[in-house]
Amino acid sequence: MDLMQRGASSCNRSNFSECDRCVLSLLRPHLMQADEDGPACSQIQQLLKQFKHALEQGGVISLASNGQVECMTPHAEHLLNQYFLSCTPYTLPILLQHWFKRQISQCSLNGDAPVSIPLQIERAGRRLTIRLIPDPSKDHYVLLLEEQEQVFWSVVALEEMLGLTKREAEVLFWIAQDKSNTGIAGVLGCCEGTVRKHLENIYRKLGVQSRMGAVMAALEKLGLLSKGSFVSSLS
Repeated sequence: MDLMQRGASSCNRSNFSECDRCVLSLLRPHLMQADEDGPACSQIQQLLKQFKHALEQGGVISLASNGQVECMTPHAEHLLNQYFLSCTPYTLPILLQHWFKRQISQCSLNGDAPVSIPLQIERAGRRLTIRLIPDPSKDHYVLLLEEQEQVFWSVVALEEMLGLTKREAEVLFWIAQDKSNTGIAGVLGCCEGTVRKHLENIYRKLGVQSRMGAVMAALEKLGLLSKGSFVSSLS
């Protein structure tokens, strides 16, 4: 069974709510496009993965092209109330309305982009990510809402999120504190040669060639820095 057929059959499952079926119907054109365009499959699969996670968490909103809410899951409404100061029931907050209009305007200029740039809002150590999925017909849209704890710069985060050993994570942590190899060796109780060996492994795993490159790559992978933002700030 191909992607389109799987998507269509999903819409008919009795355990899906009316809102779920509405959202799945909007995804169907993307599934059809994935069947026709091989290179797009990975992007569509990522979109479906994000949808599945949002659907499991309940953070899904279906919108008409004018921004009017057609259906909203209870958890999506809860998240809106948590992250926006003023929120009328079953209505997008003003800030989110402006973001939505700007995104669909950009989609119109750039063609049928499957996913727009996500909106991220931080509050009390947590982050709400909102993704927009446009229907190729531009009649309907879906917002996927996902809440996560923010990942902060720590040895544990570097080890778990970047696939580094504990020692490599410690070395990278102290590099970010602007310590020299000699200083790091003193803190960790090892020789400078060992520190250099850990650095070589860090460079290889992160695909970089310098201490600064390692720190920047780690920040990007941890979601603490948007890709290319450092370059933009220097230009």
